Amino acid sequence: MRIKRTTSIEAPDINLIPLIDVLLVIVIFLVVSTTFMQPSQLEVDLPGTQSASEDTTPPEALRIRVGRDGNYALGSQSVLTETQLRTELSKVLLTKPAGEERRAVVEADAAATHQSVVLVMDMLASLGVARVSIATAGGKAP
Repeated sequence: MRIKRTTSIEAPDINLIPLIDVLLVIVIFLVVSTTFMQPSQLEVDLPGTQSASEDTTPPEALRIRVGRDGNYALGSQSVLTETQLRTELSKVLLTKPAGEERRAVVEADAAATHQSVVLVMDMLASLGVARVSIATAGGKAP
């Protein structure tokens, strides 16, 4: 008895559906794991210091930027005037628990007026902020 073997000339095909599924899962993972930052609209050129120090400000501290033109920014909010800054600061500070220590970091432009920086520090003191720091660009001497 003779058995005939049939040979097929079909080329093997690659199934692309599992490959597409894996690629979609990778894309979804990358999108979910990426953090998005909202940079402030107020550009600030911090003054330099002689000694290089690392930024040791806690993440829960308020960040207030003072621009060279006298505008202010609170966190990632856009440019604010003096009265808008006072209202926004009081809103933010009212949401904090009473027992929690209130901290703030003032990031003033090197060309900002002394009056605008003192005004911000006065606002913070009147609203009960316990610790106010002034940010500098460490290691970049003027």
